[in-house]
Amino acid sequence: MNIEKIRSRKALKFLGLLISAMIIATVSAGVYNYMYIQGSGTASTATGLIWELGAVTDYPAGTNIDGFTVENLNFTTNASPRNYTDCLHIKNQDPTENHTFNLRVKSSWGGWSDYTEFNLVVFNATTGGTQQAALDLSSQGEQTANMTIPQGATWRILFEIVPISSPTGTQVFFEIELTYESAA
Repeated sequence: MNIEKIRSRKALKFLGLLISAMIIATVSAGVYNYMYIQGSGTASTATGLIWELGAVTDYPAGTNIDGFTVENLNFTTNASPRNYTDCLHIKNQDPTENHTFNLRVKSSWGGWSDYTEFNLVVFNATTGGTQQAALDLSSQGEQTANMTIPQGATWRILFEIVPISSPTGTQVFFEIELTYESAA
């Protein structure tokens, strides 16, 4: 009789667990609804800001633009000051939208002691050459903020290089980052 009670209890426990599992499975089996997205993406270089090379006689040989990066902008000068007055341009391709942008010296290293000045200067070419900003390229982290280039405008970049009287010839390096706001 004891054996039958034990078997009955086990059977009842098993049946209870089985019923509980079925209830949990039924409650867990939910109804799923589906939603979808169909879309596409297109990268356009016909809007926003772009770099352009300046006057052919004023940028170093070998300089080129690859996408949104100016490459091989390698300056040389003797022991006298030199300005590359029309080296690069910042062009706003949008015919109806102004863009606010910032320039920042992202990185800077090398023999800066050979120079008293090594600057990037931005001019608004459409207002008679009004200077908008200047960056000391030897100062990593230096930046300009909130310059607004009008729709369709082109601004000119000048590089101002003033070496010391007896430079050692140590090479310098810099990386400049331009960020701008866009409505799109």
